[in-house]
Amino acid sequence: MISSLAIANESDTALQLINGVEQASKSLNYKGVFVYLRDSQLEAVRIIHKADELGEYDRLISLNGMPQEIIRNNGLVTCVFPDNKTGSARGENFHDKNYFPKRWSTKLKVIGDHYQFSIGGMDRVAGRSAQRVIITPIDQYRYGYRLWVDSETGLLLKTTMIGKEGGTLEQIMFTSVLLREKIEDTDLLPTVAGKKTSCRQSKPLKVEASDYESKWEVDWVPEGFTLVAHGKHLLPNSQAPVEHFAYSDGLGSVSVFIEPIMEDHQSYLRGFSSMGAVNAYGIIQALHNLTIVGEVPHTTVERIGKSIHYINSSAD
Repeated sequence: MISSLAIANESDTALQLINGVEQASKSLNYKGVFVYLRDSQLEAVRIIHKADELGEYDRLISLNGMPQEIIRNNGLVTCVFPDNKTGSARGENFHDKNYFPKRWSTKLKVIGDHYQFSIGGMDRVAGRSAQRVIITPIDQYRYGYRLWVDSETGLLLKTTMIGKEGGTLEQIMFTSVLLREKIEDTDLLPTVAGKKTSCRQSKPLKVEASDYESKWEVDWVPEGFTLVAHGKHLLPNSQAPVEHFAYSDGLGSVSVFIEPIMEDHQSYLRGFSSMGAVNAYGIIQALHNLTIVGEVPHTTVERIGKSIHYINSSAD
C-alpha cells in the first residue's frame, strides 16, 4: 500500500514540474511543429518562439488548409490571412486555439484542492525524453489532463484533455522541436501575403461597480471556480453590447454571455452544442439570450445556465 507521505511527495513533484512548464514556455528559444487533434480533425502548425530582455515573441504558421499566420509581440497579436479571407470563421478558430505550449496557472496550491496530481511513466515525444504528469479532477464538473514534460528543459511537449469516461477529448503535441540559443528577428516576419488585423490581448473590459451594476446573477459554479473577468463589450457579429462573466479554477474555464434578443437575429443557441472538449448551453430568459461555453463537461454548463437569474428591480 502506498503511504500518504509518498502520495504527498508525488503530488509535490508533479506540481513542481507544472510550475517549471510555465517558466520554460516563457524563457526558451525554439522552433517546432505541433499538431492539434479534435473531433477527428487534425491541424499542423509551425511555431517559432523567441524570448529576450524585452519580452516574448511568437510566430505561428498554419501548415494545412487556408494559409494563415499569427504574430505575437508581447501582448500585441497580429493575424495575417490571404486577401479577402480576414473574416473567415476558420481564421478566428486558428487564432483562438493555437496557443501551445499552454500556460498553466501558477496558483498551483489552489488548483490542488480540486485536482489530484501524480507522476506517470517516462515516454518519448518528438524524439525527446518526457515525464508524464497526470491531473485527475475530484468531481464530475471538470476534465482531467495528461502532460508530457521535457526531461531536459521542462518544456511542455504534449497535452491531452481527458473526459469523464476516460477518453481523449483533445490532443496537442510537438512532432518536432529544436532548441535555439538565438532566434533571428527575420524568423518572426510573416510570409503570407494578405491583410493584417491586430489586437491587444487582454481580459474582457471591466466595468467599475459605481458605473455599472449587473442585472444578472450566476448562483452556481463548481467549487474552486472564481470570477476572473466581468464586463460589457461588443463581440464579432453582435448587434448590441454583450455582458460577459468569465470563471476559472486555474485549469478549466467557463464563460457566460448574455445579450438582448434582436428581432432580426435568429441564430441563438438552444440547448447543447459541443466541439471536442468545448461544450455550450443556450437558453432564453427575460428577453435575453444566455450562452454558457467552456472546456468543461456538458453537465457543468447546463447547471451553470440553469442557475442564472435576472434581478428584478422597481426601476425596470
